[in-house]
Amino acid sequence: MFYLNYVWRLLATAFSFLLFGLVGLLMPWVTGPWIHLRYSNRTERRLRARHALHRLFRVFIRIWRFLGVIDWEIHHIQRLERPGLLVLANHPSLFDVVFLMAFIPVPDCIVKERLFGNPVMRGFLRLTGFLANSNPVGLIEDARASLGAGSSLVIFPEGTRTDPNGTLHFQRGAANIALRTQTPVTPVVIVCEPLTLTKKHRWYHIPASKPKVTLRVGEDLPLTPYQHQPVAQGVRTLTRYLQDYFTEELSRHEHNSPRQPGAGIEAVDYHHPRP
Repeated sequence: MFYLNYVWRLLATAFSFLLFGLVGLLMPWVTGPWIHLRYSNRTERRLRARHALHRLFRVFIRIWRFLGVIDWEIHHIQRLERPGLLVLANHPSLFDVVFLMAFIPVPDCIVKERLFGNPVMRGFLRLTGFLANSNPVGLIEDARASLGAGSSLVIFPEGTRTDPNGTLHFQRGAANIALRTQTPVTPVVIVCEPLTLTKKHRWYHIPASKPKVTLRVGEDLPLTPYQHQPVAQGVRTLTRYLQDYFTEELSRHEHNSPRQPGAGIEAVDYHHPRP
């Protein structure tokens, strides 16, 4: 029985990656012309494209749950439904981006420049106008404009997926954007149990039991304690605070999560709020 379940999840995972890639290739050709014909303003076109991506990713996570690839739950989803948020999250798994954008109505994101050359991703990256990290000087103003237009900007302060040992190392870019745009931080603590699709995992390295992703949306973190400091000092102080905040929240989750022996996944609270 265990072997059949494992094989099914492996095949379902392969199908999910193929479907994701195919949709990534087709989305700009299907959605792009309609958006460009209906909306003449570039900002409005990008907002519509981001909302379309949000709806598409919501479909994806439902498919993954239906196929048994992954399970998930989210706490305080209403906090993500407001416009113009600066959402900071830890990054344990490749799934994180899809889940966050599935729950944020108009998501924006800072992505690595090289992804704009990826044939699967470049189409919808250009359609949505996601921000590239290649121009640090202009990035602040681009972020300010995106937040002002009503998009919610998603940033992973680590700059890459978390090391599988669980140690967080935050870079200063997220705190710099928060302070320079004067936008409070909306923290999202993400836990994936058992771990999958980390920096050391390939798509076929599926765990022995079905993974579960838990997202906990915290209350906004005000910037007041850091606004009266010189910017460089405020950025350093805020970065340390954010790293400590996420480390503490992850430790609290690990301490409070009962586990079945050998299961490697949360054993209680399998209620899934209606999306």
